[in-house]
Amino acid sequence: MTDTALPKILFATPRFLFPLDTGGQIRSAKILRAAHGTLLDVTLMSPATPEELHTYADELQGVCNRFIPYEPRWQHPFIRWIGRCISLLGPLPVSVATDISPSFQKLLRQQRALGVHCAEVCDFLHLAINYDPVPTHIPVVLFTHNVEQEIFHRRMELATHWWQRLLWNNQYQKMRRLEQTLLPRFPRVLTVSDRDSQFFLKDAHHPDVRTIPTGVDFERLPWHPPAESQEIIFMGSMDAHQNIEGVQWFLRDIWPLLLQRIPKAQVRIIGRHPPRSLTSAYEYDTQVMFTGWVDDVVRVSRNGCVFAVPLRVGSGTRIKIYEAMALGLPVVSTTIGAEGLDLEPGTHYLRADTPEDFAQSLASLLSNREECLNLSVRARKQVENCCGWRHAAEVLRDACIKPLGT
Repeated sequence: MTDTALPKILFATPRFLFPLDTGGQIRSAKILRAAHGTLLDVTLMSPATPEELHTYADELQGVCNRFIPYEPRWQHPFIRWIGRCISLLGPLPVSVATDISPSFQKLLRQQRALGVHCAEVCDFLHLAINYDPVPTHIPVVLFTHNVEQEIFHRRMELATHWWQRLLWNNQYQKMRRLEQTLLPRFPRVLTVSDRDSQFFLKDAHHPDVRTIPTGVDFERLPWHPPAESQEIIFMGSMDAHQNIEGVQWFLRDIWPLLLQRIPKAQVRIIGRHPPRSLTSAYEYDTQVMFTGWVDDVVRVSRNGCVFAVPLRVGSGTRIKIYEAMALGLPVVSTTIGAEGLDLEPGTHYLRADTPEDFAQSLASLLSNREECLNLSVRARKQVENCCGWRHAAEVLRDACIKPLGT
């Protein structure tokens, strides 16, 4: 990892980027990889253990010129859990309070003192709480992957108990105030969709909000026609609340309706750390399969005919939808699942927001080969037309090198 004549930026993220098992990690890593060596000279800062640095040394060389690890506020899981509980009483959302890091703040001051970077990028709102003050003489870009307050608001709306609604409303109000006050401190903001950009222009009254497109690694995800099977694929980290809630809704309300139409249907749920409370009920059910973490998503999903996105909580954009379409899997998604993507329902995917509509859409694709194949082809063409990591990297570079006010 050697210096180049390219513009030097400091890119900081609250999580180690590898393995690429969340949408945010995938997006940031792919953009940096596309920019590395041709568009930007990147110093990457993130938490990292010695084991992670050893295991992913080659991957790091592909995304940055140099890497600086810092220590998170609370490293031990139990201490982190205690800290989260205590943070409930504070003024910050729990997810932000836990990312305060004196180690990061010290290293950030040291890097600024060197004066070698022409711009800084803060990846995710959670880390932004450490940027105080925010320099005014260079572009400091806040890269937001979600409208965080929307996530809490949607969790509140779906809560089934009064105490859950009270908790999520508390976190929603704190996050809304934080986004409204924290975003304007940064001279430039990047979002992952035009929808998110419009939201922040209105809600945070920020004058410089830009959209960075979502890309797809087409070489890693070659198109194949959907398998002639009755297998449905779901993909997502199964330790993330929105994915757990979506799979629970799918299995509880949609799955029984689908089995009435397609009795031999199967569903393969791909994602790390599925909770035991969810998997235990299907331990001996050969039609519901939890894979846990897999190192080759392409291979595991090849027997799938349809890709399901039953999400009712979330914000930003779902990279997994574009990746499924690139692979050739036709998609059935809720409105929230496909939110912010450059897709037309009925043309590029089937939209379904009720259990009945979701089950019917899945059944129509599983039972109609021509409809399934046509949707697959149209979706792949759309993804090819609108998605490329190189373009996303160019947007990041421009946000970093263009003078403020332009």
